[in-house]
Amino acid sequence: MCGICGILYSDPLRHVTEQLLTRMNDTIRHRGPDDDGIYTDGQAGIAMRRLSIIDVSGGHQPISNEDGTVWIVYNGETYNYQGLREELIHLGHVFKTHSDTETILHAYEEFGNACVERLNGMFCFAIWDSRNRSLFIARDRLGIKPLYFDYNTERLVFGSEIKPLLASDEIDTSIDLKGFQYYLTYLYTPAARTIYKNVQKLLPGHTLTWRDGQITVEKYWDVSYTEDTSITEPDALEQLDELLTDAVGIRLMSEVPLGAFLSGGIDSSMVVAYMMKALDRPVETFSIGFPGEGPFNELNDARVAAAHLKTEHHELVVEPDAVGLMPDIMKYLDEPMGDSSVVPTYLLSQFARDHVTVSLAGDGGDELFAGYDRYKPAQAALMYDRLPELLRKGLIRPVLGLIPEVEQKDGMIARLRRIGGDLDRGYRSTFLRWITNFNQTTMGRLCTPELLEIFGELDAYDVANRYLDQDGSSTAPLNQLLRFETKAYLPDDLLMKVDRMSMAHSLEVRVPLIDYRLVEFAASLPVHMKLKGFNTKYLLKKLSERYLPDSIVNKKKQGFVPPLSDWLRGPLGDYARDVLLDQTARNRGFFKADEVSNMLDDHQSGRRSFHYQIWVLLAFEMWCRSYLDDTATLSS
Repeated sequence: MCGICGILYSDPLRHVTEQLLTRMNDTIRHRGPDDDGIYTDGQAGIAMRRLSIIDVSGGHQPISNEDGTVWIVYNGETYNYQGLREELIHLGHVFKTHSDTETILHAYEEFGNACVERLNGMFCFAIWDSRNRSLFIARDRLGIKPLYFDYNTERLVFGSEIKPLLASDEIDTSIDLKGFQYYLTYLYTPAARTIYKNVQKLLPGHTLTWRDGQITVEKYWDVSYTEDTSITEPDALEQLDELLTDAVGIRLMSEVPLGAFLSGGIDSSMVVAYMMKALDRPVETFSIGFPGEGPFNELNDARVAAAHLKTEHHELVVEPDAVGLMPDIMKYLDEPMGDSSVVPTYLLSQFARDHVTVSLAGDGGDELFAGYDRYKPAQAALMYDRLPELLRKGLIRPVLGLIPEVEQKDGMIARLRRIGGDLDRGYRSTFLRWITNFNQTTMGRLCTPELLEIFGELDAYDVANRYLDQDGSSTAPLNQLLRFETKAYLPDDLLMKVDRMSMAHSLEVRVPLIDYRLVEFAASLPVHMKLKGFNTKYLLKKLSERYLPDSIVNKKKQGFVPPLSDWLRGPLGDYARDVLLDQTARNRGFFKADEVSNMLDDHQSGRRSFHYQIWVLLAFEMWCRSYLDDTATLSS
């Protein structure tokens, strides 16, 4: 696991210096503390930081081909590289290392840009081909590993994080207000946008080619939600079992200590179960929890799973200094992140890194097999549409209309209001309401008139609708929702968060549940094998009955979140007040200070719960202080 970066100038007389590349590369030292490397060729320069996992002694990068005309820097793991390596040796390629990095390089020589289609893994790599003065960049199918770039006709600059781009001094740091609106709506900025006006993310399953000062971005993979209606449940269970066995098994290759995150939920427990199946030793597993009982402490469930699977289990109860953590977390994120689970992810990664260098995790199961509770109200909306009009408009609608509008996300009234307010509009509006953080009422209350005027010309739901409408092969409403989750929420929130928080501690995290073969299989399943009535993750739960105790299989869905509401009624709330109401934050011109003050008062007094919204505001302001100067405002 590594970090990569580079810069190319369109003018062949303008040369990249080692000093510039070193400055860029040093910003991602945390991603690869074991080694570093730089290669320059006139107008082009590539660099990397290395966390040694495979071929520890011989995998130094950049790596070249036999005659030194093609060079690669690489971030990730390619799990099928050994078979591909043997094929390439048979075709006449000569290897000087045993690394997957060199395998990709020779695959590029043999297959050209189509080499990426032969790879199964998590990766982003850049290949400089001096023979035609071109650069080829590829990102893995699901977007597990990130790639950012900023391009104009004079130069291309790229990196595994935004930090190297900033260090190049080539980047306009103006905020992209469309990206900012996305952030307030979704808690993250969906690709290809970022919070910066000109910085883009390379989309998952895409490649970028630079040549003669021009770039071409192409898609090499997508998932089609075409249902296989002929498959039976027993056959689906066997295929899923075989796919999981292989997906986990190939991710166990490592020359350094390896373990797993274990929350006590189905996804992480199933990953550990298949690890135990493949290994001849107990798996080291890691869990953290917060003090007390309730929804923020899954340690008891993790203990049950660990005992059942006979792992070597490590657990940690943490009372983190949330105030002290905020600057560090925001520094590693590069962009504002409104998902508060960054805190436990950061702490769990730190804890696991004390014992192992590689950890497997259960991310992706909810997006593949419909595990989130938000699918239930969407399902209810579909059922509502099928009721007789007299019943809908004569009885149910009048009753739901009595539920008052509220601005907080939690609580029974808020949930009923969100369902009731959208039932007549159908499943899509219901779903969009549930994934929205700042609704129109809250934005209207908090945002300044100047910001609202800009937002009034934008559509925050265009990105969701783009994915919801994109796949004409499936008319099943659930598959449309899962496509959005898999193509936007998974890479731009969950995987980005895991990448940043694990790499902050130089920990590699592997995610077998989103092996692309599993993703394609899950997409092909009839929807009733994913969401059966209101039973989420149906097929995966059925399979888990073979491996896990009933208390884990039928466990109520829990998110990996901290007790944020309580924190914001304590020291973190005082900190948020100091930060959000000081003159620096007021001068930015994004939010009305008096309304922010009222929100803080309402939350800290217990009158209403605004912890999600307060965290989003605080994360944004802390990002501004980490990456922008104090004079950065809406107008600038």
